[in-house]
Amino acid sequence: MALTNSEYEKIKRIYDERRLYNDRLLTQRREEVYEKLPAYKALEDKIADISMECSRALIRMPDETERRAYMDKLHSDILDMRMEKKKLLEANGYARDYLDPIYSCPKCRDTGFIDGEKCSCFKQLELEPLYDASRIRELLERNNFSLLSYDYYQDEDLRRFTEAVKTCRKFISEFGTDCRNLIFYGTVGTGKSFLSCCVAKELLDSGRSIIYFSAQQLFQSISTHFYDKEKDELNSLYERIYGSELLLIDDLGTEMVNEFTRTQLFTILNERALRANPVIISTNLDLDTIRRTYSDRIFSRLADNSLICHLTGRDIRIQKKIEREYNNKAN
Repeated sequence: MALTNSEYEKIKRIYDERRLYNDRLLTQRREEVYEKLPAYKALEDKIADISMECSRALIRMPDETERRAYMDKLHSDILDMRMEKKKLLEANGYARDYLDPIYSCPKCRDTGFIDGEKCSCFKQLELEPLYDASRIRELLERNNFSLLSYDYYQDEDLRRFTEAVKTCRKFISEFGTDCRNLIFYGTVGTGKSFLSCCVAKELLDSGRSIIYFSAQQLFQSISTHFYDKEKDELNSLYERIYGSELLLIDDLGTEMVNEFTRTQLFTILNERALRANPVIISTNLDLDTIRRTYSDRIFSRLADNSLICHLTGRDIRIQKKIEREYNNKAN
């Protein structure tokens, strides 16, 4: 994604701070273990002494066979001592990996890159400005699986919601291998946005890069840069929309629908499909209305490459409001 120099420098500082913090934490842990377990420190010193002696000994060994046998024996001895260190930690209530290097992102080891490609943690940092602007943090605090309840559904509505939850779990477990989109449609207040955020939080917590827009916000952001001819800003926005591992579009159909928004929506769906990056869409529109509103080609792309969940029932927000009023009167 296109970053300004200041944005890139800010991300570099974040990685520097992470490495510094983790180095300090590891140092504190090591000092703690050395104080409580002198035997552990003795093993580390012994390994260091053996390694130094190895360098001197190899110089004195011109015979290749002798050198190879010496190195094999040395390697075996060091492995035994390292295993002994692990057992010593475990026997004294520590995890075996307690003194292993600490990384905020084990995938890239806090470098931001894997084999020259940006790690998902770097991609997420690229999205932070939009992430903050979208207020998705607040959304995920109020909408996540820990708050999931089936109490507001009955009969067919309950069956549909239960199936939708199963579909969400499937989408999460197969994310990265199954590139289908996830569509929630149905009546107002039945949990569409809630389930979208549940999925987003699970994937975000696993290190995936995610970007969230309401439909109004998405197309307004694009049109602002487009019509003001802010080419660099527009290209940067496009790259973030296309390149994030997951894009959430909430309340599709609440934006002003015209040829511009239809074109932009098709381009987003098409470009993300080419990059194998899924989209989650929630909408109050039914499927027939989606087809008539956005065109057959957009509907076809959605229908052919999406898991579709239909939610129905009474508006949960109204149900909760009635409960609060009842409880207030009871108290």
